[in-house]
Amino acid sequence: MATLWKGSQWKVTSAGVDTLDDKYFIAKNRVHEDDGGGWTWEDQMEEKGWVDMADFRRAMTFARAKWPKK
Repeated sequence: MATLWKGSQWKVTSAGVDTLDDKYFIAKNRVHEDDGGGWTWEDQMEEKGWVDMADFRRAMTFARAKWPKK
């Protein structure tokens, strides 16, 4: 699996967005997911105390540009 972008805590691979330690993964077909009521991946990650939000946002921005919403 090729790494397309790498930050301090997150990476974007050919399969999706993942932590560098491979403990949290978001498949590429889910990067645009929301609940229709305003929930986003960013909202979910902000609830977790361990997430570097700046790095996560950079990873998601890269991933969403790589795999545009259909």
